[in-house]
Amino acid sequence: MLNGGQLDAAARSFMTGNNTNKCIAYFITDGRNPGFKLRDIPDSVDMVVLFGVKYYHYLDTLKYPAGTGMMSTYSSYAAYFADIRALQRRGVLVLQNVDDDKSWQQGTPDNYSSPEVWAAALRELLLGRLELNGISLDVEHSGAKPSPVPRFPGYDSTGYYGWYSASMAANASYLACVKALTRYFGPRAGLGAQLHIASGLDVYAWNPIVDNFRDDFDYFQLQTYSGWNTTRAQLAMNYAVQTNRIPAYKMVFGAYAEGGRDLNNATALARWVPTQGPKGGMMIYTYNSNVAYAEAVKRAVKQ
Repeated sequence: MLNGGQLDAAARSFMTGNNTNKCIAYFITDGRNPGFKLRDIPDSVDMVVLFGVKYYHYLDTLKYPAGTGMMSTYSSYAAYFADIRALQRRGVLVLQNVDDDKSWQQGTPDNYSSPEVWAAALRELLLGRLELNGISLDVEHSGAKPSPVPRFPGYDSTGYYGWYSASMAANASYLACVKALTRYFGPRAGLGAQLHIASGLDVYAWNPIVDNFRDDFDYFQLQTYSGWNTTRAQLAMNYAVQTNRIPAYKMVFGAYAEGGRDLNNATALARWVPTQGPKGGMMIYTYNSNVAYAEAVKRAVKQ
């Protein structure tokens, strides 16, 4: 990621290139399709998000050994990181997934003493020690709901049918966690590290995060999986651009390779150009679980 304080070649090339029609591949490390490794991701994928394995697994590899649980895909961490380096040398950026957690609402994210201490620890681990290219926040997990729950804007405005009630509110402490991350990750941090969100317009935290940090994220990924067509996606894009004031080129739409269904809609969504202009691209969850499906979506977004 950093080389003597300078951006590495992959990050420099990415930042100076076209920022639309990107292909973001989620790679699940739990042992699915074990013959397909990170090194098998094709060059036409722009970014890989490491999913399943948690950042804190890297801090205690005795407690979370390779070859088990969420690291079942690899028999050793050395082989895992060797494949990550191979991707980076080819110009593919590699990000770590980070889940939101109810501890964010208490201002003690993942049991760190403060958001600032936590964010600095992630910077040291992920950018410093492991030399990854950023993080993607998976914002959808459970915690205290907002009180009162705000009125949902409606399907015609958002493309969603209602709030995702399993999600949590973004209170002041939660937002402090996001703010702390923006010191090291995202376009305004100055370190060349990517900052994404993977979520939906229907989570309680979406609007507060965007209202406070829209300029601090490189991409906003929507989990538009089975059942999403371009008409529905256009409604979501309208809300993101007109209400949230997110540029169209930062909006990324999702395909659900893991489910293996609705490929026609997924490829149509990948080819689709919103009325506001080219979108940021497509994210594919999880690429290695169904490579044929993922490749079809990747080809469509890259046409």
